[in-house]
Amino acid sequence: MTIAHTPAGAASAAPAPARVDLARTWMLRSPLAGGLDTTADVLVLDLEDGLPAGRKAEGRERAHRAAADAPVWLRISAAGTRDGDDDLSLCRDLEGRLAGVVLAMCAGPDDVAHVAASLPFGTPIVAMVESAAALLAAPAIAAHPATRRLAFGTGDFRRDTGMAADRMALSWPRAQLVVASAAVGIAGPIDGPCGPIEQARDAALHAVAMGFTGTLALQDAAVAGAHAGFTPSPAEVEAARSLLSATPDGPVDGSYAPTLARARALVERAEALAAL
Repeated sequence: MTIAHTPAGAASAAPAPARVDLARTWMLRSPLAGGLDTTADVLVLDLEDGLPAGRKAEGRERAHRAAADAPVWLRISAAGTRDGDDDLSLCRDLEGRLAGVVLAMCAGPDDVAHVAASLPFGTPIVAMVESAAALLAAPAIAAHPATRRLAFGTGDFRRDTGMAADRMALSWPRAQLVVASAAVGIAGPIDGPCGPIEQARDAALHAVAMGFTGTLALQDAAVAGAHAGFTPSPAEVEAARSLLSATPDGPVDGSYAPTLARARALVERAEALAAL
């Protein structure tokens, strides 16, 4: 679980975000489920789909109590809705114990602006793209200064568009989120829930191939497989280091510099993940 620390006297500022750009696994857990332990990089208390309509107030109260132990990440309901406003009220009440928010059903940059204006300056926002209209607005959502990463809400996106879970069908929207993120220099997006435990590593490898750098997760048992898929393997790191240390024997073609850049990025990511 991610832990953030607030400097003394900085109650009005957001906690320093920990691992937001590197985090591979984002565990969504209902506040009603109890327990904050997880092997995921980030634990997100889910105030949106994680709470039935009749228990929203109870769930918020439990999330408030959980924040007494350590700053928490919260998934909040859509901006401008009654639940979304109530979730933002809780966020303001946490006074320095909010690590960040995952904004469900983000429709556009105005939603990010609305949420950012309601939170301490610098609070990281992960914006969930979950509809056709939001996908078309993804470049603007990613470009908002408060957006730290995009996340793909595959379930609601499929409901909105009628697309199947087939990888080919979802390759185009996934690619759009990757390009939108890269264009503004934020970390690669977070994929939808990684699915069955036995498929977590394969799903992560596919996401990596698409340009994603993390995934939502619903079960702790899936985390190990997801981490394995999102972490460069020792063989990949060794090959990249060998390439970087080698001196070309003779002329090189136009692919050499981009190949070196990719190798350097892979080694840097592996080293950063190892330091978590």
